[in-house]
Amino acid sequence: MSDTEDTEATPEAQTEETAATESSAPAATATAEVPKAPATDEEKHANLDFLLDVPVRLTAELGNCQMTMHELLELDLGSVVQLDKPANASVDVYVNQKLVARGEVVVAEDNFGIRIKEIVAKPTS
Repeated sequence: MSDTEDTEATPEAQTEETAATESSAPAATATAEVPKAPATDEEKHANLDFLLDVPVRLTAELGNCQMTMHELLELDLGSVVQLDKPANASVDVYVNQKLVARGEVVVAEDNFGIRIKEIVAKPTS
């Protein structure tokens, strides 16, 4: 055997060496998270559907006034309490104590109702 034979490897030996190296090395796998496509309007709506059955308190405020305890105790049947708003003023409509609209008082099927005249815009940041 010559010196060149010892240093030269046959193609089969090189293949075996490569296979041994590959099998003993830990397998490295790259996992890339695939970005999700933006949700459509329908998907966004479906995600919020569970909120549609949450009860809220709607309150209409005709006006208010301030009086002393003595004046309050003097109220009797037929007493008139004067409010701070004129008769033609809009009624404030609150949802869960937050002002959301203004309107006018109407009679709807023997009950009072509110005809919405203005939606109060959200404050801009």
